[in-house]
Amino acid sequence: MDMESTDNQFWEKYRFHLSLLGIGVLVYFNSLFGAFVWDDIAQIQQNNLIHSLSNLPHLFLGSTYAPQSGDGGAGTYYRPLMSLVFSLIYPISGAAPFLFHLVQLTIHIVNAILVFLLFKKIVKDQFAFVLAIIFLVHPLNVEAVSYISALGEPLYVLFGLLALLRFQSKNTTKQAILVSILLLCSLLAKETGVVFLVIIFAYYLLFARKQWRLLTVLGMTVVPLITYLFMRLAVAKVFVERIPDVPMMTAPLVDRIFTMPAIFWFYIKTFFFPNELFILQLWSIPRPDERFYLPLVLLLLVLLGLLILAVWVWKTNKHNLSAFIFFTVWFLVGIGVHMQLIPLDFTVADRYFYFAMIGLLGIIGVSFYNIRGVSPQLKYVGMTCIILIIVVLSVRTIVRNTNWENGLSLYSNDLQYQQNDRIQNALAIELTNAGRNTEANQHFKTLLARNPREPALYVNLASGYEMEGKFQQADEVYRKGLAVDDSGAVYVNLARMLLQREGKFSQARDVSEKGIEKFPQNGSLWVIKALANYKLGDKQNALKAAEKAKEILPNPAMEQFYNSIVNDTPL
Repeated sequence: MDMESTDNQFWEKYRFHLSLLGIGVLVYFNSLFGAFVWDDIAQIQQNNLIHSLSNLPHLFLGSTYAPQSGDGGAGTYYRPLMSLVFSLIYPISGAAPFLFHLVQLTIHIVNAILVFLLFKKIVKDQFAFVLAIIFLVHPLNVEAVSYISALGEPLYVLFGLLALLRFQSKNTTKQAILVSILLLCSLLAKETGVVFLVIIFAYYLLFARKQWRLLTVLGMTVVPLITYLFMRLAVAKVFVERIPDVPMMTAPLVDRIFTMPAIFWFYIKTFFFPNELFILQLWSIPRPDERFYLPLVLLLLVLLGLLILAVWVWKTNKHNLSAFIFFTVWFLVGIGVHMQLIPLDFTVADRYFYFAMIGLLGIIGVSFYNIRGVSPQLKYVGMTCIILIIVVLSVRTIVRNTNWENGLSLYSNDLQYQQNDRIQNALAIELTNAGRNTEANQHFKTLLARNPREPALYVNLASGYEMEGKFQQADEVYRKGLAVDDSGAVYVNLARMLLQREGKFSQARDVSEKGIEKFPQNGSLWVIKALANYKLGDKQNALKAAEKAKEILPNPAMEQFYNSIVNDTPL
């Protein structure tokens, strides 16, 4: 067999896979050069936990953010496999985001190939390929691909799809163990991986009751869930907590119920018309009005449409009904876990639809595949429309990738779609970092006028004045913020400015002591107190404060800080 023949066979066998790879690289190429934005700063750049491979065991002992104390990370998310991927990349690339983007894009492309393999079991290869392309290039998925801190989304879907495809193969003990491990990995990548437990069971009921025993299926789904809960609750002690300043997490159940139809309709509308894409959506509908009734009617119409489609599929081709039901379950489960029955940190988010989109595409695929007797002319028109749709979606995705290039471009673009204090604050911070302090301060002043009891805004505005060398104005803003400081952040920043920028050691010590009275477990205040006392020549009290800081923040940096005071090393 000659080389050309071998190449032809390889292309014939993998042409769809390679085409998806090429399309994915083409459409997402510009995303590879984006900066760290939004939570990337805290979860990657400032997260010492992922900066060294020696910390790998600790990734399973806490949440995803840098630890405030102890060995595990801080926060309310338990996604150790996501952190594990970060920790494997960081020693290679350091604080450069390119490799992070490349890995995330690779996972997304692999997911598109797995979606193709899933769909081709139900429809023809060419039709499955089209559906996989739409999943690959759809703008709603940009957030899950271009936003590094959203890695958990494609990662849990990767493990879940692998588990499902393995479940579809032979019934053996080895396969059952492998499926269980993959399901556990899906859960450890993101808690939303629980949806694949439902999908596996739905697939069993619809397609595989003769292939697998019920007890085996229960075992391969329940064991990963119990293992995950044990690791999260007993080992890492990461519990479900309500974040106070997140509207959906503080809203009563009745408010969230009134918001549910609008959430459902948001995803349907944005899937078909992805023109307005933006982050930090924190809206709610606390009472029944037109924002509730209209989406409710549209929701009922969508559900009625699914029922009519199911009846039509059953009457025209009963063999496709099981597939239609399966993907309907997939879609409803995927969108259902994001309907705020369990409060989430955002009302809606583009990345939340990543899993559900596969179910919706499956519904569309089975429905169109069920059509028979189409004329060649109509097929030609249909193919032309599909190509145009894919081109339009691809262009919208490329444009959305440019928004994620850096914080300034992202926040500037997304702020135009809504008055959002968090986006405006993030934009102002980016303007400060870019040295555009006058513009930034205008944003901070506007935000403070609307939110006079938000401590972070005082810190941000005062920090801008600091960078301009306007220390008196910064001091005034900080001292106004002390009245509403709820975490010690204002005290920390005022004391730091007095200590480092102005050399007012006595004042820095006094401010840190007042802060410690209100926030005795704030390690940063103890560090500043130790430094101020050391600069004032009071080594004894400096050592006491450093000892306390080391107790609150037990890490090598604090140990070194303490030893520097002991050994009279210049600080």
